[in-house]
Amino acid sequence: ILIALFAFFGFQLMAQTVTVSGTVTTAEDGSPLPGVAVVVKGTTVGTVTDLDGNYSLAVPADANVLQFMFVGMETQEIDLAGQSTIDIEMVQDVLGLEEVVVTGLGTTREKKALGYSVQDVSGEDIEKAREANVVNSLQGKMAGVQITNSSGNVSAGSRIVVRGMSTLSGANQPLFVVDGVPVINSTQSVGAYSGTDYGNATMDLNPSDIESISILKGANAAALYGSRAVNGVVLITTKSGKLKPGARKGLGITFETNWQWSNPLKLPSYQDKYGQGYDKEFAYEDGDWGGINDGIDESWGPRLDYIVQAEDIAPGGKLEWAVDAGYPQTVGQVLTLPQFDSPYDPVTGVRTPTPWISHPDNVKNIFETGLTATNTLTLQGADEKGDFRLSLGDQNVKGFVPNTDLRKTNITLAAGYNVTNRFRAYGTVTYINNRSDNIMSSGYTSAGILQSVSQWFGRQVDTQVLKERWEEPDPINPGRYFNWNHSYHDNPYWTLNKNTNSRIRNRVIGNINLKYDITNYLSVDAMAGIDTYSQEIKEVRAKGSNDWPQGRFSAYLSTRSQTIARARLNFNKDFGDFSVVGVLGGEYNGYRYHTDNTYVSELIIPD
Repeated sequence: ILIALFAFFGFQLMAQTVTVSGTVTTAEDGSPLPGVAVVVKGTTVGTVTDLDGNYSLAVPADANVLQFMFVGMETQEIDLAGQSTIDIEMVQDVLGLEEVVVTGLGTTREKKALGYSVQDVSGEDIEKAREANVVNSLQGKMAGVQITNSSGNVSAGSRIVVRGMSTLSGANQPLFVVDGVPVINSTQSVGAYSGTDYGNATMDLNPSDIESISILKGANAAALYGSRAVNGVVLITTKSGKLKPGARKGLGITFETNWQWSNPLKLPSYQDKYGQGYDKEFAYEDGDWGGINDGIDESWGPRLDYIVQAEDIAPGGKLEWAVDAGYPQTVGQVLTLPQFDSPYDPVTGVRTPTPWISHPDNVKNIFETGLTATNTLTLQGADEKGDFRLSLGDQNVKGFVPNTDLRKTNITLAAGYNVTNRFRAYGTVTYINNRSDNIMSSGYTSAGILQSVSQWFGRQVDTQVLKERWEEPDPINPGRYFNWNHSYHDNPYWTLNKNTNSRIRNRVIGNINLKYDITNYLSVDAMAGIDTYSQEIKEVRAKGSNDWPQGRFSAYLSTRSQTIARARLNFNKDFGDFSVVGVLGGEYNGYRYHTDNTYVSELIIPD
C-alpha cells in the first residue's frame, strides 16, 4: 500500500506541468531571434530563447496563454490548447512608420518606404544612457541587437552583434558609418590567460554630439556598403547647427554636465573560517616556502578568530604543531601566528606572532568609488544662409580599480552654407584625444589583480596594510617588495602602480559635402571623408615583479587611415501614389595601416 501511495503521488506531481518548446524567428527573413521572453500569461513562469531562437518551458497544466515579448517587436499571445510545440514568427512593431530615418549612403527615407529593416535611436535617448562608450547606449533599445560589455574596467570595449553571429572564424561586428564616412572600430583581443582591453575605437565618439543612430539589418541594406557590411551597418548622424522647426535664429550656448559614481555591483562570496596555509597549519617566514606552508596561496590553513583551548596545546592537540614550531599560545586568547605584516626584527630575523583573525571585506576594500565626470560646451548659430555648431566635450573617468583612469577630449565643428538656393556646402570635422595612464590587464595574468585577489588570496590578509606599505622593500627577499605571498603573486597595489598599461590615441574624423539641386527631383552631390588616428600603447612590467624579476617593456605605435570619396546623381520623384528613387554614382575607398613594435626583455632602470 505504501509503495502504491508513493507511486500515485509521484504521478500527480508529474502531471501538474507540461513542457512546451519551439523556435522563435523573425517574419522578415526567418532568422532566429535570441533573447525573446516567453512567459505564461498572468504568472512569473517564463524563460528566454537561446542564440538559435529555441526555448523550452515547463508550463502549468491549467495555463491557457503563452506570451512572446521582445523589444521592437509586437507582443504575441498564443493559446496553448494542449500544444507541446509552438513555433512563431515575430513581426516588428509598426509604430513609427511615418518617421524619416537615415538609410544607406546618407539618404533619408520614410520607414514605410523601405524594403528592409531599419531601427533608429534618437540622440536624446543616447544621452539619457550617459555611457562612456556610445555602443553601450544601444543596450535594450533595438530588436535583435546584442551588446556585450567586456568588463567594468575603464576603457572596456563593447561588442555589438546584429541578429546573431554570422561566422565562427571572423569578426561579427557591423560596419560603423559616421555622417557617411565608414569609421574604424578596431578592438584589442584579450585572451583567457592574458591581455589588456584597450576598448573599441568607436568609444571615441561623444554621445552629446549624436543626433541619431540607425541600424540597417536587411541584406539589401548591407549590400549598399559591400562585403564590409555583411554583419549589418550602424549609421551615426551627428548634430548640426541647422534651424529646427520652431527654433529662433541667432547664437545659442549650451553647457551640459553629468557626474556618475560607480562601485562593483557584486563580488563572490568568500569563506572566513580558515586562513592561508594547508592542512590547518601556517607560519610566515618569507612567503616563498621558507616558513610553514607560507608559499601556499590558498586558505586551507588554521581556523580564523579561534580562541585557544587547553586541550589544543596539550600533546596530540590540534595546535601542538604551533607550540613545537616555537609559537606558544595562551589559553583563552585568539590564536597568534607569524604573518606577512607581523613585526620583524632584522637583527634576529624573528617575526613576532600576531592575532590570526579574518578580514571579511579584504577584497571589497581594494576597490574605490569610481567617478565619471562629463562636460560638454556647445556654441551654435543659424540663419537662412548658413549654420554652424561647435562643441567641446571632456570626459574624465576615475576607475573603481585604484590608479586606473581615462580622459577623453572631443572638439567638433559642423558647418553648412547655402551658396545659392540650389547649391549647398556643408561638412563636419572632429578631433579626439583619448588617453589613459593605466588600464588594468584582464585574464589569468599577474599583470592584473583579479586573478590574484579574487581566485586565490588569504582570508587573513589585511589589504589596508598592503596599500600602505606596497613601496617597502621586503626585508628577506632581495629585489622584492612587501607582500603577503612571494611564491606566485605581487602586492596588488604594486601591480596597479608599477605594472601599468598606458595608451594615447589622437584621431580626426571629417567630411565635406557639396550638393546641387538641378530640379526639384534631380540632384547631384559629392562627398570626401576621412577617419585617421595614431595610437601609442606602453606596457611596463617593473623590475622586482614576481613574473618579471628583471622587468619588461613593450611599446606599440600604430596608425590607421580610412578615406572615402563619392559622387552621385540622385533621382526622387512621386507619380501619384508611387515614388521612384534612383542613385547613379561612383565611390573610392582607401585603407592604410602601419605599426611599429618595441620589446625590451630586461630593464636596467627598475621601472
